[in-house]
Amino acid sequence: MANEINKEEVLTEEELEQVAGGTRGELSCDTKFLYALGVMDITHEPGYCENHMTDVRKEINGYLQDNSKLTGFKVSAVSVSGENTYRIHGKKVLRSKFYHDICQALGKPNFNYKEYL
Repeated sequence: MANEINKEEVLTEEELEQVAGGTRGELSCDTKFLYALGVMDITHEPGYCENHMTDVRKEINGYLQDNSKLTGFKVSAVSVSGENTYRIHGKKVLRSKFYHDICQALGKPNFNYKEYL
């Protein structure tokens, strides 16, 4: 009985996307994801200073916009404790779609982006 799963309590992928995350953790993973794809250099590991995280956020967007295939992809953070917002050509998308579409745009559809989410 205790091990039974109530199907009404199972979350969809979209709902799961909203459960965890936050600016620091997401930016760290975003940086590692883009580094693994060869999109950006990691000059410093994202830390825990709010000003530093602002620098990392600007750096990520700079690398995205510098790559002609990724023009229009943008990450913005609501707050240090909140979640990042992911946009493609102005349209808000889930982080998983953002990652998926970056892989597609770079011609790397088989890249295992889910390990960075």
